[in-house]
Amino acid sequence: MKEINVKKLQRVEAPIGEYENIIAFQLVEFSINFFGHEETFTLDTKITNEGQFVIDGNGWIKEGYQVI
Repeated sequence: MKEINVKKLQRVEAPIGEYENIIAFQLVEFSINFFGHEETFTLDTKITNEGQFVIDGNGWIKEGYQVI
């Protein structure tokens, strides 16, 4: 069973007019417990009007994953 915990870290507001549809960027720490094996890593996310999404993924979390 895979369990994902999310901890939101530093948030930086995007400069107005610099990025289309992006309000801010935020680092997010993910902790995954995969059948007793624990992995912790930090990924960049972007915050838009539609939600918060991972910019570049890794082997555990894919690009575009929506952070809730």
